[in-house]
Amino acid sequence: MMYVTKPKIKAVAIYTHTKPHKEKEEMHFLEWLVEFLEKKGVEKINGDVRTVSLLKNKISLIDDDSPYDLKIGLGGDGTILKMMRTLQRKDGYILGVNFGTLGFLSELQPSEAEAGLKQIFQGNFFVDERMLLKAFVWRKNSRGEKEKIFRAYSLNDLVFGHGGLARLTNFKVKVNRRNLSTYRADGLIFATPTGSTAYSLSAGGPIVSHSLDAIVVTPVSPHRLTHRPILLPANRAINMDFDARAEMISLTVDGQLHFSLKNSDEVTIQAANRRARFIRMKEYHFFRTLRNKMGWGEKK
Repeated sequence: MMYVTKPKIKAVAIYTHTKPHKEKEEMHFLEWLVEFLEKKGVEKINGDVRTVSLLKNKISLIDDDSPYDLKIGLGGDGTILKMMRTLQRKDGYILGVNFGTLGFLSELQPSEAEAGLKQIFQGNFFVDERMLLKAFVWRKNSRGEKEKIFRAYSLNDLVFGHGGLARLTNFKVKVNRRNLSTYRADGLIFATPTGSTAYSLSAGGPIVSHSLDAIVVTPVSPHRLTHRPILLPANRAINMDFDARAEMISLTVDGQLHFSLKNSDEVTIQAANRRARFIRMKEYHFFRTLRNKMGWGEKK
């Protein structure tokens, strides 16, 4: 956790979730937000498709290849995860305003936004850095050469399975080219510490403090009782291929992005160089968040 001096915020990107029952509330908030940012001297204000639509094209679409000093997500955790797909190495800070339900990653409620944003432009906030996973899919072309055909960044997890079919397959995993194991399971989850409280937790994986850089490997319904979740150092490269008998293999990124693999494909997973830098209005306490947001260890 790092305290920040007064930042230069000249370019802002806004993302809004797609929940029609909150459309009026979001539209009113967006109109206020754009006016606030303009008064603060922000020179470039862009939005995703939903944001631009709600504002009736008063601002331009986000340029996914350009860095922004501040990215604001209006919604729940799903909106934050969507933002990760366009995160650039030179992007600045990420702020979540919770229009959703749980809001595990969000920092502000809409009623707190004005006071919070004033503090942010004065530099009165902390930065909570989170690691991302990067995945590459390699496939042989017609000349027998390996080509990179897919790349994705993940804040929570990368999940391999059968695309809706409940069927065992073999996931052959190596770490730094050394054999880890062949998991015979319904699926396999590779999670960051942030994602350790998501799908991995439901599948029996451990809760990992976000201050660690590590990769959680959690099998989904493993056939062998000895195949338990394992925590790997984040500075290791993970390689995986599949059983040649597998008919269908799916890769899901943060529960949002789906990619279909062939059984002859190979996958590389590693910690990304870019990191997500979340704004916190006060020093972040991981265990308090677990108790408050998830009821962890608390008596009802």
